[in-house]
Amino acid sequence: MIALLPIICHGAEPYSGPYQPNWASLIQHEHPQWLLDAKFGIYAHWGVYSVAAYKSEWYGKMMYDPDDKRGAYQYHRKTFGPQETFGYKDLIPMFRAERFDPHEWAELIRESGARYAGIAVVHHDGFGLWDSDVYRWNAGKMGPKRDLYGDLVKALRARGLKIIATEHHMRTFDWYLPRPEHQEAQKKAGFDLYDPRYADFYWNHHTSTKAEFIRQWQRKLTEVIDKYLPDVLWFDGGDFTSPEVAAPVLSSLAYYYNRAEARKAAVEVLNKFAGTMKFNFPEQFGILTFEAGRDRPPYVPVPWIDDLSIAEVGWGYTHDLQIRSPREIIVGLADRVARGGGLLLSLAPRADGVIPENQRAVLREIGDWLKTNGEAIYGARRWKIEAEGSTEKLVYERNKHKAWRFEATNASDIRFTCKGNTLYAIALGWPEDGTLRIQTLKRGTKALASAINSVTLMGSRTPVSWRQTPQALEVQLPSEKPCKYAYTLKIAFKDARL
Repeated sequence: MIALLPIICHGAEPYSGPYQPNWASLIQHEHPQWLLDAKFGIYAHWGVYSVAAYKSEWYGKMMYDPDDKRGAYQYHRKTFGPQETFGYKDLIPMFRAERFDPHEWAELIRESGARYAGIAVVHHDGFGLWDSDVYRWNAGKMGPKRDLYGDLVKALRARGLKIIATEHHMRTFDWYLPRPEHQEAQKKAGFDLYDPRYADFYWNHHTSTKAEFIRQWQRKLTEVIDKYLPDVLWFDGGDFTSPEVAAPVLSSLAYYYNRAEARKAAVEVLNKFAGTMKFNFPEQFGILTFEAGRDRPPYVPVPWIDDLSIAEVGWGYTHDLQIRSPREIIVGLADRVARGGGLLLSLAPRADGVIPENQRAVLREIGDWLKTNGEAIYGARRWKIEAEGSTEKLVYERNKHKAWRFEATNASDIRFTCKGNTLYAIALGWPEDGTLRIQTLKRGTKALASAINSVTLMGSRTPVSWRQTPQALEVQLPSEKPCKYAYTLKIAFKDARL
């Protein structure tokens, strides 16, 4: 039994809870059943960087770096003025979110089939999208002067969705600064990065300390937990375990779990595998997450989630944004669920709060596919055999890391999920000759404990004929496809044993 310990946090009365601020206690937290069943969530990268809409959501850092290879330093000078007179903070009044309709967002997300949703409440730039009483640099006090996150949370909960808050703020300290050889000249020139008046926004060693930053980081996180009661917390990379941050991090995580325990809510923390090739927290803690599947092995023995941008490159809205195809996302979702994982998809809204039509179209296609095939996704578990077909062709090298891509999949690639005594076989393509062949389910296979009783094609009104040969389960598909991109066979057994 976990010992009781009073948890004290800024702005909250002390109270007892079962979780202590140490890893031995925190790793005992059980994964919520609802999240294991949900499989698909959505959030968004949206903020001040969406105003510039240039190349990356890292614009705030890039624009101060004379060595930036994407040209943000010069772009900023030409578009907004010299950094000496127009800094990143001066973009805030231009971030107005004037066309943001939280109910429209929430309805689109519901139609996509996602079961939980939210936004990046604060990115590396440190500007918060909630109405904060902890610090001034937030959407409630500046820019939109509106509680963007809070309004969306209400709209999502009204539609029965669970809530995620993603927090990218731990990386903010010294994040804006260019290389050391540029800093003294910028300081003399009057760049706002080095002005003590803005120390609580730009957070760097010239005007503040890491200890001060961490104290405010904890207060912000606690405020989000208390004010919005998120069902999931996700943290981007950063330092969460060094001696100067370990105690605030541990106490914040214990606080989150204990607050949820007090209101009998099932919550979770996602544990990211960062670019450092290490998880933010001990590997036994939370649900593991991988950025776009980066360096994720084909087999992960515990539940996991891939965090994926809807954009081919970058996460926030840019003028030249290229987005992923519906097929890439849908087939990837099926592959991930079969391997015991899930998908958290990030949108890239414009600064005015509009989700572009090409992104909306992708979400509608995902929703249509899930209406037909969701039974094989929601609440499903991995089967003893996860996949048939080549895995090697799906993994490639990107920026010295391994990543996943699904454009090469076809009808020879089958993904299996199961639920109770039902097996689902998802074909990641349609066979040219109309006959789907699944070698894993051939006659005499030891993978099945019982004989097959029936095979149906989900979404189709036409019965399919099938037979088991020594080489494969052969299923003659109808002439009309029931959906796009991936096709699910529902397989039942004679004595209800899988």
